[in-house]
Amino acid sequence: MTHQGCLILLLLLGCTAGPDRAAEEIDPQAASFMARMQAAYQQENLPAALALADSADRYAPALPDVHYTRGEIFIRLRRYEEAQAAFSSVLAEKPDYPGAAYRLGHTAFLQRQYRKALGYYRQEKALVADARRRTVPEALDPKALPTITAQIGRTYEMLGVADSARAAYEEALRGDSTLAVAHAWLSELYENQGQLEQALHHAHRALQENPAEVEYGYRVGALLFQTGQIEAAVPFLAAVVQRWPGHEGATYNLGRALKALGRDEEGQAHLDRVETLLQLQEEALLAERGVETYPQDPARWITLAGLMVQIGYYDKAEEAFRVAFLLKPDDLSLQNDLANLAFARGDTTLALRRFQTLLRQDSTFADAWLNLGIIYALTGRPGAARKAWQQTLRLNPGDPQAKAYLAQLE
Repeated sequence: MTHQGCLILLLLLGCTAGPDRAAEEIDPQAASFMARMQAAYQQENLPAALALADSADRYAPALPDVHYTRGEIFIRLRRYEEAQAAFSSVLAEKPDYPGAAYRLGHTAFLQRQYRKALGYYRQEKALVADARRRTVPEALDPKALPTITAQIGRTYEMLGVADSARAAYEEALRGDSTLAVAHAWLSELYENQGQLEQALHHAHRALQENPAEVEYGYRVGALLFQTGQIEAAVPFLAAVVQRWPGHEGATYNLGRALKALGRDEEGQAHLDRVETLLQLQEEALLAERGVETYPQDPARWITLAGLMVQIGYYDKAEEAFRVAFLLKPDDLSLQNDLANLAFARGDTTLALRRFQTLLRQDSTFADAWLNLGIIYALTGRPGAARKAWQQTLRLNPGDPQAKAYLAQLE
């Protein structure tokens, strides 16, 4: 894993577009299953979405929307061959289906098949350009063409063709000067070529357009440090470390910056963490490779999720736990992990709902009662917390944490 940004554009280009046939021509049962499938997918209920896709297929096996959603799910499950088959089925039914060629390119990109990806991205770009010629431009997503062009640039960069990559990024920005990822990738390209001032300019633009993206803040901080603007770099790097404590690059550069400013003890504390973070990064990289090689092994997804929690990359941890739960739906400990993850992210409402759902399925899950009590206590419900911890002790009489928490309520 690297913090130098192998970001991939995950925009859904036209995924809600439907087939040409009139709605009344679709089998009513298939239409019902398809609507429920799309709702389940939007709600992140991947097992239900896959099951509903299979049900829709039984009544109308040639619906592109169903194949498209199935392909989206298979990408997230790292089942790339099945994703490729699904998106190929979309194009077989409807060759100009918006986004399908792009997603085939994305599937190839994730497998590091960059030349193959490039062909699909170009195919999608041609389809979008043709649609713009045939349709009122205002009716189309104005970001679609720049988005595809930026991804083409990224693919060229992975192939080591820097001039073509830069030309594509610049073309994307001419089409949409607010496209943050194009600024970020162009910044990285300039940095690799030693043009730090240009790199910093585009890093600032990326962050300006998408201030919530942690990696963009890191790029600004790291480039400020490289260009000797050490004091200006510190707030950016500190913000990254605060939001993502396991970010090795930000931790390292923040430590160096603080020491350069004479804050030796504080800086050294950050530098002392770098070796541990590097080891975690290496383990996470191996875990990523493991789930790509064995995508239907829940143990590998659980390992990856645990490492992502340690690194502080909670979005990836959530995704990994969800996939593991899809593969092991009867493992309630995974539901407990998801609830704990929501709690770690500060979303007590979601954590509470997940613990309550788990306990409705198995009221003897002692750890869930313990964690439920903690949430009740933190949200100002000591009576409910007491009952939860008492239930923990009924199920697990020797639990030291439950005893300690109850003692604190006395």
